[in-house]
Amino acid sequence: MTNRVLLIEDNPGDARLVEILLMESDLLECEVTNKTSLGDGMALLEKGEVFAAILLDLTLPDSRGFETLERLLSRFPNNNVIVLTGLADKRLGLMAVKAGAQDFLVKGAFDSDLLAKSLRFSIERSHVLKRLAETQRIASIGNWEFNPSSDVFQASEEIYRIFGFPRTTIFTANDIKTPQSPFHLFHLLHQEVLEVGKMKKDVKIRQQNGGMRFAYVQCEVSKKADNSLIIHGILQDISDRKLTEQEMIKSQERYQEIFSQSKDAIFICTLDGKFVDFNQSTIDLFGYKKEELSVLKDAHDLYYPPEKKNEFLMKLKTQKSVKDFAIQVANKRGEVRHCVITANILITDDFIGYNCICRDVTERKSAEKLRKARDLANQSAKMKEQFIASVSHEMRTPMNAVLGMSNILVQMELAEEPMNLVKSIKQSSEILLGVVNDILEISAIQNGKIVFANQHFDLHSIMSNLVNVMQYKAQEKDMFIEVVMGEEIPRYLQGDKLRLNQILYNLVGNAIKFTDEGYVKIYIKKLNDILDSVQLQFIVEDSGIGIAADKVEAVFETFTRIRQKDRIFEGTGLGLSICKNLVEQQGGKIGATSIEGTGSKFFFDLFFEIGNPALIDDGTLDVEDIDFDEAQSFNLLLVEDHKMNQIVAKKTLTRRFENINLTIASNGQIAVDLLKIKSFDIVLMDIQMPVMDGYEATKYIREEMPHEVATMPILAMTAHAHIAKDEKFKEYGMDDFVLKPFEPEDLFYKIKKYISKNKKAEVKRQKLQ
Repeated sequence: MTNRVLLIEDNPGDARLVEILLMESDLLECEVTNKTSLGDGMALLEKGEVFAAILLDLTLPDSRGFETLERLLSRFPNNNVIVLTGLADKRLGLMAVKAGAQDFLVKGAFDSDLLAKSLRFSIERSHVLKRLAETQRIASIGNWEFNPSSDVFQASEEIYRIFGFPRTTIFTANDIKTPQSPFHLFHLLHQEVLEVGKMKKDVKIRQQNGGMRFAYVQCEVSKKADNSLIIHGILQDISDRKLTEQEMIKSQERYQEIFSQSKDAIFICTLDGKFVDFNQSTIDLFGYKKEELSVLKDAHDLYYPPEKKNEFLMKLKTQKSVKDFAIQVANKRGEVRHCVITANILITDDFIGYNCICRDVTERKSAEKLRKARDLANQSAKMKEQFIASVSHEMRTPMNAVLGMSNILVQMELAEEPMNLVKSIKQSSEILLGVVNDILEISAIQNGKIVFANQHFDLHSIMSNLVNVMQYKAQEKDMFIEVVMGEEIPRYLQGDKLRLNQILYNLVGNAIKFTDEGYVKIYIKKLNDILDSVQLQFIVEDSGIGIAADKVEAVFETFTRIRQKDRIFEGTGLGLSICKNLVEQQGGKIGATSIEGTGSKFFFDLFFEIGNPALIDDGTLDVEDIDFDEAQSFNLLLVEDHKMNQIVAKKTLTRRFENINLTIASNGQIAVDLLKIKSFDIVLMDIQMPVMDGYEATKYIREEMPHEVATMPILAMTAHAHIAKDEKFKEYGMDDFVLKPFEPEDLFYKIKKYISKNKKAEVKRQKLQ
């Protein structure tokens, strides 16, 4: 290892002599760096250069005498300095050693051996000091010394590190007397130890950056040879230990808090059942007073049944721990509580037992039973809903064929008898479809699937459409329908117009069904004005068969039907129950009055907000907005897997549109393949199909195919009745839907509407390009 020596000497002869003597000495691997001024030497040390020893001439161009050493040591106190003096300055050399130099050599009076000896001692001392400093750093222990008579304060490098100062920082006695200085702590310690002579204590340290540390201090006052006092001591950083102690105290406090406030019974018990310690929850669980538990002979006798107690103790002794062991506890009051126990064996010099956490889960078990019952009920309801939806779909699919073919046959020129038979088939199918719709609606209501809309609508339009639709049924019985609505009734309202329609259609349909002649009148009255809302009452009055007084309330119950001895009326008995639910779920009331043989009045009231005609959007285009030439040719792709429905759709469409080019695909995959090679104006897409269903096919068309194909109108054509409610078809990119069994005119209208709409969009897009 090379020993670096810094020689600060301005005389070239003396410098050369030192180098020669070092070469002649037995001090191997010695490298000398010569600087001719104190400033140059200190500049080298400022850069961080490390030297085993410094040979310092006290007479230099920029510094002379004892001041030279003082300047060097005040800046670099931890360096080993050997002073070089002239023959006349031997006294100065002795003073230098007292001031902190390691040795002094008189120029012209030392040889290679003396120089080597002095350097070797200095180098070894440097190594010892480094090891001491390293030891102090590892142990976080620093030492300091203070001379009260001379006010000289000296501290090791570790002291400065603990206080957060660089090792090059030097504090003097004047600094430590300043209250703002972190080292002011030493001034306070000195004052205290001068009174007591010796002390040991823990102190808080304020670091340079404002941080706080904990330290252990041990210091004492002693006398030097000249009877002057000297204070010396050590300071050890114990922050980690202090923090651990604080965490332990906090942990104990937390444990005590958990122990005392826990809702679980926590206790320590011997293996033969003697309580050693327990919390309040243990007292509450077992039902005994604190004094009674303390003297209880065997707590295990409270575990129930006995075989579970034996199993628990056996597992605890053999496995040393038991986790989540289910057992029952019979308390003093005779109650049996369901519990879960977690326990661990405890063994010390004077104790063998176990600690235990016993959780009362009686309420949880009861809740679990209720949850299972609820889940079973929910599962049953879901299965019922799925069953009803499945049956509905399976019924609607063949009914589409029956109604569709009936519609086609009605349009043909048939003889009177076949025509009457076809009309009977059509009427029976419509009744059956009404039954399916009622069952679906009551199922949705019972399962909380009804969501009410809030949209602007025209009340006059709703009533006009109602009369137009119901008029033909009334005319078949030579009846008339009349709407009576005063001028005070707001025309434009905001609410759920679909549900209002549904209620009115049910009530008016029932009135027509149970009236053979006379009238059905619909009255609308205003009950209250409340801010921007209005309460309206709707009354449906008929001159029909009426209802017996003791049966009026019952007609709103599920599956209740009106019967006469000589006549049976078709229906499920669900219509009025549906109306009742729809009204009451919107915060309204519904009722009826009737005189048997004279007629009935059904009435309900609902609140509506006042509507804005500018915000009415019925989701359709006006007839005049549809630009569709009946003679134009267009390509339609029908995606349908059911053969009979294929025939019905084909017959219905080709009879209505003479220039339609109809292509049929049996599943979604075939449809996608056809769209890759042929262009179409519109697609009628069934939902439930093999290979690729309608949702998958539509998603693929919208996301994977060219723009002119991806933007083509796609109408869902399905027997799933819920499609209008959940609007899932929109999520997959379908534009609209046609529900099977379909109304031909509804189908024709939507085909024309979306072909026209798409044509306008394409023209607009081409203009923008």
